[in-house]
Amino acid sequence: MGALAFGIAPAASGGHYWYCSGSTPWKYANYYINYYNGAGGDYYNIYQEESKTDSNAWSPYTDIYLNQVSAAGSTDHLNTYAGSYGATGWLGLASIESNSGCTILKGTARLNKSYLDNGSYSRTNKKHVACQEVGHLFGLHHTSGTTCMNDQILNAPYPNSHDRDAVNAIY
Repeated sequence: MGALAFGIAPAASGGHYWYCSGSTPWKYANYYINYYNGAGGDYYNIYQEESKTDSNAWSPYTDIYLNQVSAAGSTDHLNTYAGSYGATGWLGLASIESNSGCTILKGTARLNKSYLDNGSYSRTNKKHVACQEVGHLFGLHHTSGTTCMNDQILNAPYPNSHDRDAVNAIY
């Protein structure tokens, strides 16, 4: 099965949910999601902060619980990576690698160091992209306002209360 993907362009709206079918958003089977952080260096820290530890992170400030695991997996997993993927046109990419209906079995978030490490992007910008790609895998689409889910800005490295409420409505 081919992967479904959603990315943020280097300088790049719709409904706030990332819809699978009709009015059903993509989501994991439940709020308890195995989480593997395969990024290295400061990108590891960026994903940890945006996913789990910052004061405005996705978990534990939503109903999502990210269970940190030591190896990438194929079922009920959110895997994060950073690499030099080349001139792809995207800073970050969220991909659904496997699914059952609208249930995500394996999702992957990637940060493209080919762009992000070229000197044009601050750590805040990188955190914004990481936050957004993880948010997509929780079932959210782009939105407006001061939030990482806004793909028109790169200076809000956190979900806002509307994003957290939307995630909680899914899970």
